[in-house]
Amino acid sequence: MSRNGRNRHKGKGAGGPGNRASAPQSLSAVRAGRAVDALTPAFVRWFEEVSPGSAVAALECLEPIKAVLGRYMDTTAAADVTSLEPFGLSVAVSDEILATLDDAGDIAGAAEAGLFESTHFVVHSVGAFVEFLVETGRWSGSADQLAAVMDFLDTTGEDDGGGSLLDVPDIPDEEALAAFSELPLIRRATALLQWIGEGKPVTATGAVRLRDIEAAAACVGVTVKGGTKRSGAPLPGTAGAEGPVPTVRSMYEVPLLAQLWNALEATELLEITSTKAVPSAGSGVFLAGGPSERLGELVFFVDEFLDTAVLGWDPAQPWERTVSGLQASLLLAAATSDPPEKTRILAAPDNAPPAERAMAGLLTGVAISRLEELAELGLLTIDTHFRVPPPLVRCIANVFDDDWLLADLGIGQAPDDADFEPTGFEPTEGSRANSEPAVRTPVLAAVRDAPRPAETPILQLKVTLNGSKPPIWRRVLVPAGMPLPQLHQVIQAVFGWLDYHLHEFRVGGFRGTAYAPANPDGDEEFYGEASRDESTATVGDLLPAVGSSMGYTYDFGDNWVLAIKVEKILANDGGQLPRCTAGRGMAPAEDSGGTWGWANIVQAVNDPHHEDHKEYREWLGMLPGDTLDPKAFDLEAANEDLADFMS
Repeated sequence: MSRNGRNRHKGKGAGGPGNRASAPQSLSAVRAGRAVDALTPAFVRWFEEVSPGSAVAALECLEPIKAVLGRYMDTTAAADVTSLEPFGLSVAVSDEILATLDDAGDIAGAAEAGLFESTHFVVHSVGAFVEFLVETGRWSGSADQLAAVMDFLDTTGEDDGGGSLLDVPDIPDEEALAAFSELPLIRRATALLQWIGEGKPVTATGAVRLRDIEAAAACVGVTVKGGTKRSGAPLPGTAGAEGPVPTVRSMYEVPLLAQLWNALEATELLEITSTKAVPSAGSGVFLAGGPSERLGELVFFVDEFLDTAVLGWDPAQPWERTVSGLQASLLLAAATSDPPEKTRILAAPDNAPPAERAMAGLLTGVAISRLEELAELGLLTIDTHFRVPPPLVRCIANVFDDDWLLADLGIGQAPDDADFEPTGFEPTEGSRANSEPAVRTPVLAAVRDAPRPAETPILQLKVTLNGSKPPIWRRVLVPAGMPLPQLHQVIQAVFGWLDYHLHEFRVGGFRGTAYAPANPDGDEEFYGEASRDESTATVGDLLPAVGSSMGYTYDFGDNWVLAIKVEKILANDGGQLPRCTAGRGMAPAEDSGGTWGWANIVQAVNDPHHEDHKEYREWLGMLPGDTLDPKAFDLEAANEDLADFMS
């Protein structure tokens, strides 16, 4: 791993090997931990030389380093950690990787837990430690030992024990820096950082405030205005576009702004505190650093943006996994010397089985639309072919050229355990080097696994906000087979909320059974009480008959409690599902303080003499002359939001 490559591992420790349930430590592991602890201050200082402000990332690297060196000392009876014997180290690294994967039990579990990424984190962390020893004069082994160790780490960390799908062109740094600097993506990220300046206030969830959305979106080339009611043209709108200006209620309704904001935070160019966002110390390198250092930061940022834009699919929407797979396949193919023809890709759905042709066409269209958005940012060119500009091939390789990732997306075969055998470090039978490249499989192969809706009954639900005066409720139609996570999204859409907070479903009253998202920390209790994984239940499971009811709580601070009741069970009429058929009352805004707080806000914004009149109108993004009618409900807007949910 190169020194600039340290950036690539910022923030990757969460969910990594160091977070597994700890086993009893051996004496060797204790000695290794103490030896690494003694070197920690120097390691952190070394790490930060290239990446200012990355102390947390350095400390995350130390967890897998300690685990591997503990295994190494167990195997070799070594006395120190500054002279590493290559075979013993390869065994220790392999054992740690296999132990990490064993925690998941199978490939699906490992992918869900993010453990494939963690296996790379193990190798790169150890590589960083070896580089630290060498560059600070602490390496005490021989030159031959060092060469063998680096060869093993480079082979395992970069190529995963096999060949690569892509040949990354060797482009001089000066030429590459010029190409990256001119990318529309980089120019827009730069504009956003410069707009943030010395800092900008943020919401409680770390997002751009409503009043600042218009200015922030303009930095990334999108024309919108912030407000509590959606109006105008659909997103995305581009700067200078003709037609009405869309109104959005959150930064997250401007996808490009949200993606750039998240990428700036992920690369530690932006620090989010409880009240404001400020550029980090490292942002100076991104904006105007030395050629080599700046190129490293720009490459890292493009990597993270691609990861967010292409691989940030919602697990609750299985079709998004297919779209991500299609995008990854096309990007990999576009980065080769034989890029795919646009006409052949557009015609690919025609070759799908008749029953799947419509689905294939729909998913292919979504994937190509998203690739066109990447092309607008300079990450791809689309004319007669899909092509990745040569300087950007390295980013495609960094993000997508990975067997585990391709297997998780359903477009490749995961390596077996033999790929981690330390002896010889040669590709084994069945490894990527000896198999057909996944990128050459038909682009639409994953479409055949896309779920098709079952012929299930339709439930007419009335969802009422408890304690609301006047009453606030929505009537929605949903398939009985809809999983609870999707019902959660339906409720969020029809009430105009933004999924900023925790939630739960509950059947059987206050002491009944709770269903909530699986706790990402793996604890058995969630908010102090045992709950079941909501993804394991459908609406029909919990509401099997007319009159059945359950509760839904959103935001355990404001404590919005909704009652959900089955009014009718209907046959599928072929209309949009889910859909809202009726409703009453304007839903309270996020973070408005519960039913009492919302009632106070409604009174304040409509009363010019109220002491909080100006503050609350500004908070809600209201314009002069706007009024807030608590009884208002826009059925058409609710169904537009539901259509967005289904798109």
